[in-house]
Amino acid sequence: MVEFEFKPALCLDLDGTIRYSKSGEFIDRPSDVVVYDDVEEKLWEYRDNGYLIFGISNQGGVAFGYRTRELDHAILAETIRQFEENPFYIVKTSYHHPDGDVEPYCHRSMFRKPQTGMLAFCEVSAWRNGIVVDWDNSLFVGDRPEDKECAEKADIEFVSANEFFGRSESD
Repeated sequence: MVEFEFKPALCLDLDGTIRYSKSGEFIDRPSDVVVYDDVEEKLWEYRDNGYLIFGISNQGGVAFGYRTRELDHAILAETIRQFEENPFYIVKTSYHHPDGDVEPYCHRSMFRKPQTGMLAFCEVSAWRNGIVVDWDNSLFVGDRPEDKECAEKADIEFVSANEFFGRSESD
């Protein structure tokens, strides 16, 4: 019989929560990625206390043709590279947006926040590795209304990125 571990998850949005663009509103290339200074230590504090660290991010720019999947992978790789050691158990992105025009991403998807599909994907990944996600003791951190709505739909406690990291509104 397989032995399972039970672990809570720290679920984090990426853009505006973990990283930001040094040139404007949206990250458009790997050299534009900046991971906030206050992130790494905080994520490792949670990971060292038994939390799975899940990154979940809408990247609808792919559905509109502003970004390719390959560019998104390069941007994510640069994000991870900026950590001394990768704290993430898994990072999942959704390229879908129902108003987009690039197939096959221009349709409604249960992966796109505020839906909970990316969280379910993370849960399945953990399960396959012998871990049961303790959602009752998990936390969701984000900066946008769809992050909060996703947390509410999943019945996970939500904390704003500014509050969680102790940032002022101008950070």
